[in-house]
Amino acid sequence: MPFRKSLAIVCAALLLAGGSASAGAQIAPAALKRLTLAELRQRFQAPGDRYVTVGGVELRYRDEGKGPVLLLLHGSRSTLNAWDGITARLKGKYRILRFDQPPFGLSGPLTDAARKTIGSPEALVAGFLDKLGVQKANVFGVSSGGTMAYYFAATYPDRVDSVILANTPSDPVVTGKTASTAAIDAAVVAAKRDGYEARDFWSLYLNFLYGEPARLKPGTIDYYYTTNMRVPEPNPFGLHALTSNNAATLAHLHGVRAPVLIVWGMRDLVLPANTAGKALQGYLDHAKSVSFVALDSVGHYPPMESPDAVGDLVDAYLKRDR
Repeated sequence: MPFRKSLAIVCAALLLAGGSASAGAQIAPAALKRLTLAELRQRFQAPGDRYVTVGGVELRYRDEGKGPVLLLLHGSRSTLNAWDGITARLKGKYRILRFDQPPFGLSGPLTDAARKTIGSPEALVAGFLDKLGVQKANVFGVSSGGTMAYYFAATYPDRVDSVILANTPSDPVVTGKTASTAAIDAAVVAAKRDGYEARDFWSLYLNFLYGEPARLKPGTIDYYYTTNMRVPEPNPFGLHALTSNNAATLAHLHGVRAPVLIVWGMRDLVLPANTAGKALQGYLDHAKSVSFVALDSVGHYPPMESPDAVGDLVDAYLKRDR
């Protein structure tokens, strides 16, 4: 599709740098109502949802299945629902844990005090596991959730059995000039003007992320649009693991000791495998082992786009020594 490369600069900023196409805009038009956390919970809360408070911030989480613990960490501007397909595939064999990174999804706001108390993205993960009485886990992160996974693995090596990373950044994202189209330009201009991303923006955005856009369901577009209409919260990326601090990121990558599986969607135009995938693999130079699996027809979010294939890969990897 001709618009796919033209959206790279937008998606890179949104997904990986912690930014937003609406950065700098103050409010949405008066006619458009933002949704409060209470309204989002009323609309999207499911029977399996639970809540736990870590360092003063309330996390929405799910705890499903029995067996070895597998912690799932979603990417920026997403929610734990991104893992529904993986969970359905694996909860018969593993205890699956996942939470909404605050202040997104149905988790509570991240106050300045909570941010200071928790201190870092990896400490948030540790605090979450502590609350659930989990000492050790296999950790699987996608996109910026993968960054959080290797930050945690490096900081708490005794708490990690294996690390699984899907289309995860290591170097700061370079958003160079790219070709554009009228549709993309209009969506970005409208988002900056209005202070929110319209449903059309999310359609373009998610189509770009998928290697095969036919796999994208309309309900997924609606979900991302609606959950990202939450009223503005303080510290929106205050506890997200981001690669903008290159020295800290490289120190964490070099500090990973656990075995690592990298699963890469080869149609990812935000993080191409021949640059970003290769760099990530090279930086993990102290890991016990590093395996790389390419998914030829998949884009930036393999767990969402191809959950059965990814789930089977993860299952086989975690069973390698059993």
